Amino acid sequence: MADKPRLKLIVIHGWGGSYLEAARRVTDLLEVEAWWHDGAFRVPRRQAGLLRHLLNEPADDRYITALRKLIVSRFLQAPAAPAKVAGNEAAYSRFAEERLRRDFPTFGLPLGPAARWERARQLQADAERELAPAIEVLQQLLTTAEESDEALTEAFVRDTLQTLADTAGAGDLVPLLENLREMHETGGDLDTVASAVFYAHALAVQAHAAGEPFRYGHEYRFVFVNYHESLLGLTEWAPADLYIADLPIGAFPELEADIRDLHAKQVHPVRFEDHHPWTRDRKQALEKLVEQGQLGFLALSGPEQGLEQAEEELRCGADMVYENFVQPTTDADTPGARTLRTAAHGEDFVRNRTPLGILLTDLIKGGICKVELGQLLLAAMADDDAQERLQERGWADLPQQWQEDITATAETLRENTYQLTLADKPRTTIISAMAVHPDPGKPKLPVGKAVEFVAEQFPDAQYIFYCWGGSLMVARRLDHADTTLNLGQLMPAIGHPSDGGHAGAAVCRPEANPHYPRRLLRRVTAANFGRFNRYLSDRLAEQGHPVAQVKNISVPPPSLWSRGTKRLAIILVGAILLGWALMWWVPSHQLDRVRDSNRDFFPQLEDEAEPEPDERETIL
Repeated sequence: MADKPRLKLIVIHGWGGSYLEAARRVTDLLEVEAWWHDGAFRVPRRQAGLLRHLLNEPADDRYITALRKLIVSRFLQAPAAPAKVAGNEAAYSRFAEERLRRDFPTFGLPLGPAARWERARQLQADAERELAPAIEVLQQLLTTAEESDEALTEAFVRDTLQTLADTAGAGDLVPLLENLREMHETGGDLDTVASAVFYAHALAVQAHAAGEPFRYGHEYRFVFVNYHESLLGLTEWAPADLYIADLPIGAFPELEADIRDLHAKQVHPVRFEDHHPWTRDRKQALEKLVEQGQLGFLALSGPEQGLEQAEEELRCGADMVYENFVQPTTDADTPGARTLRTAAHGEDFVRNRTPLGILLTDLIKGGICKVELGQLLLAAMADDDAQERLQERGWADLPQQWQEDITATAETLRENTYQLTLADKPRTTIISAMAVHPDPGKPKLPVGKAVEFVAEQFPDAQYIFYCWGGSLMVARRLDHADTTLNLGQLMPAIGHPSDGGHAGAAVCRPEANPHYPRRLLRRVTAANFGRFNRYLSDRLAEQGHPVAQVKNISVPPPSLWSRGTKRLAIILVGAILLGWALMWWVPSHQLDRVRDSNRDFFPQLEDEAEPEPDERETIL
């Protein structure tokens, strides 16, 4: 038997996927696991985002409604968590039972254990029956893709899915899979997408020159890795060659061990190029892996952690892959490659931004499928026609639509906002804002849009801390002339040593800090957000940046009157006016006619009615 060809795996930072991966997620949900521990349901963090989105999604799609029934049934049947789950809270997400009861009153969730078990079985049976047409089509899609010799681009899979669904009479399944793709699109920026496209472009040129095929899904594919995840999940694609760019080495605590294990399991890290700050010991460890043949090529252009670089020295990941891999590849340095390189550089350092770069950033931050976007940009390399292709795909106008949709959502960002002023530099301020969790059906607020909103609302602020409670905090430098805080150095001190990023943009997990007051701040909400910010001020002070003032600058949400009562009053007045108009103009609605029409049902109306004239004469 011939050896299986080595797949080219090209990493994109974040989470994401394709139509085929969305189809697999639907079928995988039939076996989703949940456990009960410490007063809440627990599910693996990797699945939690998808489950949370599905549970919050408006039930306007019959298959999404069925998936929600399935998920709730799994929760109701959840056994007690085993030790490996109970003792590893970082790998599992919590789902509160009271929220399920509140959000799904029509599901009939009983309190008694026996009744709960029976209701869970009923919900599961209903869900499996309602999902059956879709599951059959999706399984056919996965089989067709596995047997096909065509490049498994999103366009090809979309057309195949429509054909299979029409033949089976299962309805339009494309919106369902697009919804699931969007639900799972988190993290990443233009730099990581452009780096991946450059890898694919250079490899495609090499394959073409050698007379070899280079088809998506067969010879290469994009894969997703998020910060703080193990790389070992990539072994499912073995044998494979791995290409990684724009991933900071500090974001992977077991990076060296992961690379050794990957290599031993036939996933060979071929290239690793990054521009984030590095520590000397980690860099030396990676250089040793190169010497030992465990890592093919290593390039780190960023500064040593704690230092700054001059503007002319700054290079993003796309710059590095372009210079190190695209330019040296014959025929790969095309007009489209140069245009994309300029766009990515401008976006990553927020200088000399181009219209294409701005559009691509808005699309990525808005949750567009990064796999399909990467395929589109790859196809535009030769003719430099990315803008035209985006227009044809219907994506060019999406950012403006999204901007209109999220305006109201962004305003709610002001409802939980604090200002931290540094003592030694009173002109340096940090805006700390709690991340927006929109109501079901409302648009999400991407980090990029939240940063833009804060920059507009607080033009004198230098930094923003955008907080998802204690689990995640994104920090950005708003005023690039202010270098008081090196965020890449500061975030590991607030969170975990493996956290970090650029001097001007970084992330951390406050809960991972050993000094995090879990008893006081177990779950950060509007009620204790002030206490959370005072904790942040303590961490800043420990790093030599004492805080003079922690000020609550929150804007109260609209009052109950302005939100609901005023609207009800208007409706009530309108109803009264309509009633008077009906009584005046429509004979059947006049009081006497109404009374007469009800006498057969309410005989007592005869007793209460005023006597007729002849009856009064008799009485008198």
